[in-house]
Amino acid sequence: MENFLYENMVDIHCHLLPNIDDGPTAWEESLEMARLAVQDGIRVAVTTPHWIQGTKWEPQPDKIRDKVREFNERLKEEKIPLTVLSGMEVGISENLPELVSSGRILTLGDSNYLLVEIPFISLPLGIEEIIFKLKTIGISPILAHPERNKEIQKNPKRVLELVKIGALVQVTAGSFCGYFGEKAKCCVLELAKFGVLHAVASDAHSVDNRPPIVTDGLRVLEQFIGGEQIELLLANAYSLIEKESGLIRL
Repeated sequence: MENFLYENMVDIHCHLLPNIDDGPTAWEESLEMARLAVQDGIRVAVTTPHWIQGTKWEPQPDKIRDKVREFNERLKEEKIPLTVLSGMEVGISENLPELVSSGRILTLGDSNYLLVEIPFISLPLGIEEIIFKLKTIGISPILAHPERNKEIQKNPKRVLELVKIGALVQVTAGSFCGYFGEKAKCCVLELAKFGVLHAVASDAHSVDNRPPIVTDGLRVLEQFIGGEQIELLLANAYSLIEKESGLIRL
């Protein structure tokens, strides 16, 4: 596959905003992460700070939007060709549909897609009902990095059941490279084999340890599913956000 297919990519899951969660702590690092993203071929990033009910991480939507607005202004000043959209990585909870309806949490780029984080140990009881209720209010949940969940690692076919009732799947690019362990790598390749990948994202948190780079993982994945499927996968990221956010293909 030609390198141009790795240009103008969309990263739907990354932590770029400073002093919000466990991402960068200063604008300087946020801007350096943006530069790395652009070098990797990313042109649009949905910044998704954690929102976990009952913890210190419950940022207000207006605060996120204000920081995103400032970030885009700083990017223009620095001549960094990256567009940042607002979003959240929301911890799954029973009242997730009510949280969306009340406006307390943000979807990806103001679309009808919500990035939902599941626990790393086991899937919560009632996850099917939560997915169903989100779908009934017009929200499509995207499961963030399910390959890093221990229950799914033991039984990857569990994801097929969730996809069947309306969930989408976002995996982390670094999982294909073994950055999250061998079990996560084996699991994400199983999910690829099942054909249930909808987006590959960086889940970037920093410049050094968790940089906004997706091409390393995509090239590993390409060996398993081929270039045409990679192209479709990259196109998915645009389709997730372009309609509601007004994003124009670059």
